[in-house]
Amino acid sequence: MTSRQKQSRKTELKIVRTALSLMKEKGYENVSIREICDAAGISTGAFYHHFKSKEEMIKIGFGSYDEYLAGVLETYENPDPLECLRFVLLNQTEYVMNETGYLTAELYRALLSSNDRYAIGKFRLYYRVVAKYVALCLQEGKFSAPLSADYLTELLIRIIRGDIIDWCLHEYSYDLMEFARKDLDVVFAGICGGTK
Repeated sequence: MTSRQKQSRKTELKIVRTALSLMKEKGYENVSIREICDAAGISTGAFYHHFKSKEEMIKIGFGSYDEYLAGVLETYENPDPLECLRFVLLNQTEYVMNETGYLTAELYRALLSSNDRYAIGKFRLYYRVVAKYVALCLQEGKFSAPLSADYLTELLIRIIRGDIIDWCLHEYSYDLMEFARKDLDVVFAGICGGTK
């Protein structure tokens, strides 16, 4: 990434974080692009240089997790790939709860209404890190289920995504982290042959 691209990405993330903060306070529908620009200290032209619309800007909320994860992984250490895998999956869930909260449904709406498939891209850091730890778990014999690394990676990501969507459908009325932990315990018990 060039320094210009890094600066552009930094500006995009600043806009997204500012927007999410305003939307937590006032609601998605009640925040205008003008308000986002004023709070972020940028011009409307600068906003449209980065995003075509408010909806497109919201989609970038998925990408902001990858930026966050890169920072988290710089200091996270654990020799057990199964625990690393659990950590990354639950870290993503916690990030959603804390950073996007009740706006998560808007993020998914924006994603579903566009052709952009960033959130499910295999190039994403999140996907690559989950795949790495799944491969290590298979190499070390942590998983006894005869399933491929690709399938297990997709399965685990789908489970977390499903938990998040279910949480949205239930209007954020339960502790997402509690349910995600339980769901991962059940899945890991199955693919580890009953021994986590």
